[in-house]
Amino acid sequence: MQEELVSDLEVLDYLELFNSTVEAAKLLGIAQSSCSRRYRSFSQRYGIGFDRIAERYSASSNLDILACLRQACQKLRIRQGCPRLTIGWQLGDLPIPELQEAGVVLPIRPMNSLRLLSLLEQRLLDVALMGMLELQNLLGQPLQRLRARRITLSPTMLCVPIGVYDLKLIAHSSHPLQGRSDLNPEELGQYPSPALPLGMAPTLMGSLQPHGLANQPCGLSEYQEQAWEGFARDGVGLSYCGPHRLAHLERMYELNALPYKLGIQDCIGFVGHRDVLADPAFRQTFRVGLRGLRSALTGCGAEIFWLS
Repeated sequence: MQEELVSDLEVLDYLELFNSTVEAAKLLGIAQSSCSRRYRSFSQRYGIGFDRIAERYSASSNLDILACLRQACQKLRIRQGCPRLTIGWQLGDLPIPELQEAGVVLPIRPMNSLRLLSLLEQRLLDVALMGMLELQNLLGQPLQRLRARRITLSPTMLCVPIGVYDLKLIAHSSHPLQGRSDLNPEELGQYPSPALPLGMAPTLMGSLQPHGLANQPCGLSEYQEQAWEGFARDGVGLSYCGPHRLAHLERMYELNALPYKLGIQDCIGFVGHRDVLADPAFRQTFRVGLRGLRSALTGCGAEIFWLS
């Protein structure tokens, strides 16, 4: 029965998203052999040349036909109330159970916000609840001036900002810098803190480096709590997080905020294709998603400034 509920185009989409027949088949609830057979049959039927190319699954011809098919299927998902959702890495492993009521939440968490934007633009994903620090050049205004309304990012992309917070500097409770009130960038630079590869989160990295931070590559391309916030769990390293992560990180790794102001803000918002966020059916997704996020953040006592 499950096989009949999954379209061949979904198989292609999941292969592009997860780059694995094993993972795609598991998430779709179908057999791996069926996954392989169906993407080849679909590719041949529409002449799109879909296959593993340069270590990634992608199409190589009739791309306009594939784009039209994806546009139609995306509109159906939105109007049927089952969009593909993803939670940006900025929210960490914050549980938002109500988000499952708004659509299908996929486990894809690229640390590169522009890659996530590309997946949304290609209609492989429908809506991302994500941090928008890296999108400031597209927003055309400081995060502090945003309002909770639709904002154009590009001719094809929109966003709805909903809450702003200050990034926190964190360390283990036994770290030598705990309890100090006179910290400075030179001292912070003496301790390792996680950095992302060149070109990935350049705004964040560029904002951290003047503080002596982001000085040790952590090798992440997809979010992993232990390698990002948990980088500081050894009692030597430092890391950073939103205020909504503090209670959890204290329980898990004995990490606490240091009394040092980074002066870095991020804004959580809904981001998606214009066809999605401008569709009247998106209002229900937005209401359920916002309610779930507010509930989750209230539960952890986060310092969030909700936009109006």
